[in-house]
Amino acid sequence: MVRNATCAAVFLSFISLASGAAAARAQVIDWSSAGGGLFGVAPDDGDVGVGLEGHGDKIAALRQPYQAAIATAARRHDLDEKLLHAVIIVESAYRPNALSSAGAGGLTQLMPGTALELGVRNRFDPIENIRGGADYLARQMIRFGDVRLALAAYNAGPARVASFGGVPDIDETRAYVATVIECFLALTAGREIANSRECRASEVAP
Repeated sequence: MVRNATCAAVFLSFISLASGAAAARAQVIDWSSAGGGLFGVAPDDGDVGVGLEGHGDKIAALRQPYQAAIATAARRHDLDEKLLHAVIIVESAYRPNALSSAGAGGLTQLMPGTALELGVRNRFDPIENIRGGADYLARQMIRFGDVRLALAAYNAGPARVASFGGVPDIDETRAYVATVIECFLALTAGREIANSRECRASEVAP
């Protein structure tokens, strides 16, 4: 008797759960007021892109100068290649013969002493320079454990960052860090960037 009652209770519970599941599937929730129309399209609607502007469902792959060399160097040091591109954009705008008034040269703007330490014989050889710049950037990332501090060290020197305990209070360095990050974000969004001015959101055509 107890067994029969137990079986009946289990059977009724199963029927109740099945009915509830069927009701849940049949239930329709109107999300249109939650996202200004973003959620107003039913999941099985064939034209889910109606009302959304865009150029496809994938971010464009990187199409920057020295793409293969930068990707290889970044991969060797476990760097995000977009960050290495961003540094090169800000440092030289992809000009292999760029030379600063302070004596930094090449795509990643290596100083002679730094290039020597990194084993770079010719700072104006694009491949050598990229390898050296990636190595130096990776060293700063490992030392400081923070992208902003690593970029500040790349610009102002690691000793200044360590002494200050953060991004040094130097206008040029603070602007440098902000601009490299801007360029990194622009590349992440799939934009093609030739120089640092193009990294600003305000420069994008409507």
